Amino acid sequence: MNSMEKVYGSGWAAWWRKHSIALQIGTTISCNIAYLADTGHTRKAVTLSMILLGGTTLYCFFSRRRKINARDLIVITGCNSGLGYSLAMHCRAKGAMVLAGVREIPTAPNSNAVEALKNKGVIVHQVDIADEQSVRDFRHKVKELLEERQLVLRALVNNAGVMVFGEFEWQTQKLAEYQVNVNLLGTMKMTRELMPILRENHSRIITISSHCANESLPGISIYGATKAALLAWTTSLRVEVRKYGVEVVSFIPGGFVEESNIMKRQRLHFDEMRQHMSEEAKQFYGDYFTQYVEYFTMPYLTESRDSVKLSNPRIYETFDKALLNVYPSAIYSEDANMKAFASVCIILAICVAASLQDTPYTRCDNGPPPNSLIVNGCNSSPCGFYRGTNLTAHWNFNAIADAEKLTVSVKVTIMGVTISYPYPYPNACESLTNGKCPLSKGDSATYSALMPISKNYPSLRMIIEFSLNDENNNSQVCFKIDGQVTDP
Repeated sequence: MNSMEKVYGSGWAAWWRKHSIALQIGTTISCNIAYLADTGHTRKAVTLSMILLGGTTLYCFFSRRRKINARDLIVITGCNSGLGYSLAMHCRAKGAMVLAGVREIPTAPNSNAVEALKNKGVIVHQVDIADEQSVRDFRHKVKELLEERQLVLRALVNNAGVMVFGEFEWQTQKLAEYQVNVNLLGTMKMTRELMPILRENHSRIITISSHCANESLPGISIYGATKAALLAWTTSLRVEVRKYGVEVVSFIPGGFVEESNIMKRQRLHFDEMRQHMSEEAKQFYGDYFTQYVEYFTMPYLTESRDSVKLSNPRIYETFDKALLNVYPSAIYSEDANMKAFASVCIILAICVAASLQDTPYTRCDNGPPPNSLIVNGCNSSPCGFYRGTNLTAHWNFNAIADAEKLTVSVKVTIMGVTISYPYPYPNACESLTNGKCPLSKGDSATYSALMPISKNYPSLRMIIEFSLNDENNNSQVCFKIDGQVTDP
């Protein structure tokens, strides 16, 4: 099996996925015809045969596809990673000339993708679809290619887009405008600039949409709003330009967060939300925001994925329909990926909700207890301390006195013997997620702890005491948690 088959699936598998429903219907009707003929219902058999013949003819007629040749130019935006990169590689492999729009060259963090595209013969050009001058320069590049190489613009694929996770109240006006300017207005800018060329070449406009246009998920309300607006615009545009020979199609590829860089900047977005969050909001959301950030900045979501092709062959098969069908549908959708994406969002939401239950603790003799305490994965005693993992905890407290600095003190009690634990991050001021040093009496703050549980720890019961001490060694907050060291 060659590299293309590994990504797109074997030819027979793709052929079966394309025609299986029609074949099943045809087989069922054929069996009924044979039964009717065998039982003497000749007229019914003939009638059903004519229906089958007519249906087959219509199916073949409306499922016809155009062929791609070397003179076809396909323009795709947002090709630095993910779907755009994968579609550019796919179209090039099918023999088309591809112009890939990327945000930055060559300083983009995923410039490996840019080099991979160039090595396959894809023409790469920088474009920021939210910037009018950049879009105009991109249009000049398209015209230049068409004229110099005698090409025909087959399709414009509006793929470039951004997504910011975070509840609506947290997202700043800047983040909201960022998503609107790229996802909606940027797509409109690009389409408007290329419209004369699209009309002249009787091209096709394929706009990447999302299931969020109809059923937006929690945490991406603004992103969902931009996709809903984009779908409405595409629906209207389809009618407006069809009379000029331009077809407009919406393509919904589903979710593939783990194979793209769409969440690579999510940590920076959360930093901006935290920086501009009002004191009232910080108090109200407290540890919920902290936990939310932790879940949606996990490495498997935010790590860089350079030159990674999407692995689901159905995405490419569905895209081929949107690109090549002589009589295209208004919307083409790959549902399987969206189900997986929605499942991830729902599971993460459940995990956040479950982890936000307060953890039981015991008060210390020498310091006040926290206002709230959350130890990840522990809402009953004893907690599970899993070897080879990190114990993460968050607690909110109010300073009982002015404090210039805070130091973490950790003690472990095993079989009645208490020892000091060498906590690796003793400066507590560096780990305050709500509030900052110096603290004044009564100030509210939230501290996040990260305690490694060594793989070499024996399996036994222990009590861990956490205390944040000021420069006078007075405890500002203190508590004890009971736990059992065990394997994950």
